[in-house]
Amino acid sequence: MTTTERTARLWLRAYPRRWRYAYGEDLVGTLLDLAGPDARTVRLGDGVSVVRAGWALRWREHPPLGPWLAYRLRERGLPAQYRPWLMDDLLGRFHALRSTGTGIVAAAVVLLGLVAVLPFLAPLLAVAPEAIVTGFGGMLLVTAVVQPRARARHIWQRDVSGWLPPELRPRGERWKAEVELAQYRASLRRDGDGYDGMDGFATDGGAGRG
Repeated sequence: MTTTERTARLWLRAYPRRWRYAYGEDLVGTLLDLAGPDARTVRLGDGVSVVRAGWALRWREHPPLGPWLAYRLRERGLPAQYRPWLMDDLLGRFHALRSTGTGIVAAAVVLLGLVAVLPFLAPLLAVAPEAIVTGFGGMLLVTAVVQPRARARHIWQRDVSGWLPPELRPRGERWKAEVELAQYRASLRRDGDGYDGMDGFATDGGAGRG
């Protein structure tokens, strides 16, 4: 892989994972053509345009605050129009940490709000900062180490599809998904939508529930 191609793929990470699977190679080729055969990197203006378009797509697909908090804190299902975003979130490496971190921040905000309204609760915060940091850090560490993908697998099979991609399978079963993943990517290109492609694969003779 050349330096120019490596740079192009770095800019491409501004787009959601599902979009990169379906159209990433085409965009990388376009960036390389625009850069020219003798270029050592992608042109800055082209890279900035990719970032702007990628983050605009992420913003359009992101669920509103209310449904997002219900999903993060209570594992509530999201409306169908946000399933592409849901897929990317579940496949992300730090899904469990994001969910736990959101819960910790929400609990801290509620506690601070109660103290502001009811000052006599202030002694509850009279704890050494080291103890608070250690406690929250321990929760995040446990989440990252103890079955970090279990929650994501459950939500995926409930809200997306019975077919589990390699990222959500136990390590010993990931090799089974390589051929299935190739068919999944082909369905993304055919259907033009991450959720529909995956759902069609899972119900039209693809892999059963993992």
